Amino acid sequence: MNVISLFPPPGTTIDGWSVVRELGNGGFAVVYLVEKHGLRCALKLARHRDSSGDDKQTHARTLRELSALLLLDHPNIVKHRGYGYSEQGNVYLALEYVDGWTLAEWAERKHPTVQEVLHVFDKISAALSYMHGRGVLHRDLKLSNVLIRKSDGEPVIIDFSCASYSLAEELTDWGLPPGTDRFRAPEQFTWLREHKAEQRAKYAFQVADEIFAVGAMLYELLTDPRPTEVQARVTLNSTVMKPPPARALNVRVPEALNDLVDCILSREPARRPVDTEALRRELGELLAYSSAEYLSPVHPPSEQRPLEPPDQVMPEVANPRLPVSPTRSGRERWGLAAGLAALIALTVAGSFLLSRGEPTESGAQTVVGVSRPQIPPHSAPLTSTAPAMSPPSPPPMTLTGLATAVPKEGSTVKTPPSPESPLQGRPSRGRTKAAAAADCATMTLVAALAAGCPSAQIRPEAFTCPAGAEEVMQEDLRWKVNQSFALTLDARHETDAYVWFTAGAEVMGVVPKGVPSAQRAVAPPGTRFYGKAYFLSDRMGRSEGPALVIRYDRVKLPGQDERPVCFVVESPSKGYEDGRVKAYNLGGGYVVDRWP
Repeated sequence: MNVISLFPPPGTTIDGWSVVRELGNGGFAVVYLVEKHGLRCALKLARHRDSSGDDKQTHARTLRELSALLLLDHPNIVKHRGYGYSEQGNVYLALEYVDGWTLAEWAERKHPTVQEVLHVFDKISAALSYMHGRGVLHRDLKLSNVLIRKSDGEPVIIDFSCASYSLAEELTDWGLPPGTDRFRAPEQFTWLREHKAEQRAKYAFQVADEIFAVGAMLYELLTDPRPTEVQARVTLNSTVMKPPPARALNVRVPEALNDLVDCILSREPARRPVDTEALRRELGELLAYSSAEYLSPVHPPSEQRPLEPPDQVMPEVANPRLPVSPTRSGRERWGLAAGLAALIALTVAGSFLLSRGEPTESGAQTVVGVSRPQIPPHSAPLTSTAPAMSPPSPPPMTLTGLATAVPKEGSTVKTPPSPESPLQGRPSRGRTKAAAAADCATMTLVAALAAGCPSAQIRPEAFTCPAGAEEVMQEDLRWKVNQSFALTLDARHETDAYVWFTAGAEVMGVVPKGVPSAQRAVAPPGTRFYGKAYFLSDRMGRSEGPALVIRYDRVKLPGQDERPVCFVVESPSKGYEDGRVKAYNLGGGYVVDRWP
């Protein structure tokens, strides 16, 4: 077997490097903290050998990462310390070990001021400008791929496993380059929709994509006091509407900085800074400010105190009772009312702009004075699909029975054809119902409401699995397509209850105790699934309201790091109101090799 053990005991050696502990693992490599002659490094070990018949080319990817790092030598970019081969023949990289926090952890622990955040992003932009000048593109910039060194507070860009450089061989098997969807520029999704029928077409990643990712990271830190937590967040790369201005979600964001972030996250690449050096100059101009708002913490430190995490392991379920509909406290009711008020304000503005045929991007700038908890989550760019649904109104059942209630081998999620049509500049009169329905199917929730779409359904997008998911599921997790698992759909709510799921919101599922032994071997209790909720307004002949669909694209087994996967849950609903659907929180899903 060519896969290296994920947990070699401390003291094990890899080509003379003594393993101290594991730092992380993913679909292509495992990273260890190692020592040799008193020098500590992060050793990144490819999962496959060059001669292992590796269809995902993890060996080649590791060597390409080495090639990219050999081109770079910058204080804010992780340094290579050498490379070699393990005793089994797997290539490894020895990298500088950075003892630090991720950007998200740093923001929560250090409570940085606006000026300190700008200083970090100024350093990041300088490193990117240097990197781009040598023809290297990182292609996976995100909060977890930038560390803040504890000793001196310097940011260090890490993980070049998705990087590319001039004349590098393309190793990606599908249209978009590897990366993290949340930080992709919106033009990538537009390109994918336009070229989805072209099997050999590949998106040309640009500096503008990298700049958008920087803006997305900055937006996250400015608007979210707890960026490490799994929670519903606004979508940053919808092709229909921009996210709300940062200042609308956090009044502490200075107006000039709000305008810069708005520019970086533009739907039009030409409106962003022309390159990372230009971005650095703009950040440097803001750094010159010394007013009180720049010297104050981005978020009140009291808002960044850690919350109690959801239980890792859910209580064992035998025969769950029929739950009572959840009630809301007065504070929750006021929060819901405020959120709906904000949604209505967005709707009115969007409806006015759409009726005039003006771009929605300019309209997004009119939203002001809305505090963060009151903003309803936006959805990603969506297209129409219609999955085959599970039986209606499932009675409470044991976990053993639930595992057999999901689709079996050979079941599919079918996708009817749906025409696509542009959203902007289209007159509202004289259109057929079919054309209007097609437009609605491609809109986000707010845009659909603004355009007067019935039910304003949120549909999961037809999309390929995340990069590396197929290999991870088949070779690491030993999952099979159509294999079914039982889980609590959202661990933040009681398992034995009907709960409300907000369309487009992120959810975190967890495997409870009491699952069948066959599942326990590959998805044990405590396994967490991360994804997003959707719903379909079609009754499908099976339920009386919108059906819930959850698409999980990441999984974290106990004691391991997150990995990309494709896992779908379908459940009939028991209620629908205001962009939310109510469903039983104990459900079953199944493994797929592509999104329907």
